[in-house]
Amino acid sequence: MIKDLINKAKKDKRVDIDCVINNNIHMFKATGNNKNENAILYVHGLGANKNWITRFYRQLLDNNIDVYSIDLVSHGNDITSFKKFNVTNCVQYIKNTLDYLKDNYKELYLFGSSYGGFVILNAYNEVINYVENIYLMCPAINFCEIMEEKVGGLNIDYYNNYDFLPLYNNIKIYKNAYKEFKSGDEFIKRNKFKKVFIIQGDNDTTVNVNNIIKFCNDNNLKYKIINNGKHELYGYDSEIIEFILNN
Repeated sequence: MIKDLINKAKKDKRVDIDCVINNNIHMFKATGNNKNENAILYVHGLGANKNWITRFYRQLLDNNIDVYSIDLVSHGNDITSFKKFNVTNCVQYIKNTLDYLKDNYKELYLFGSSYGGFVILNAYNEVINYVENIYLMCPAINFCEIMEEKVGGLNIDYYNNYDFLPLYNNIKIYKNAYKEFKSGDEFIKRNKFKKVFIIQGDNDTTVNVNNIIKFCNDNNLKYKIINNGKHELYGYDSEIIEFILNN
């Protein structure tokens, strides 16, 4: 499905499928025919890439919102070694992109999915003054715990015997990244968040819906639960865009 959407986006004159900023950040850019005052920056999940925004960009442009999306460290067209794939560097990509965009728009918004939501929440204190609101789709609020469960148990002793943990899509988790993911989980648990809106599927087998509800209640955040929605929330694009536009 995503491949078909990417091919259609390549034919859209409003789209630049892969521009590069700051000499290293690969960006998808979709800008309206008129000078829009608002823009949204999408941050993809683990193993995905900037082109996942092709699901949503047309509807956002139809509502006068320019759309940007970036490849995180070691993802998509980013050629950085997985040795540098960690929370710090992913957060820096978001900050650098917001710096690039901030002078061209009246209002900026962040939109993150799964691991992208985890990164955005870890960047919260550094980026919240850049943006009006943050929208998260099935955010991995306990990312390291999820990763440990997926591989059947993991702890720091693993790295006494192996250089990295191999995951799907050739993803490699090195020791420094694992430590940062653990710290990132703790940061999300102890920090307080505002201006964050979450949409979550109740049939998500990656991110537990009850954990999301508790997180939202603890932070007094508005959320929407999609009945029968799985982790990617495929088939619910219109509901996702409506949620963003109405909050």
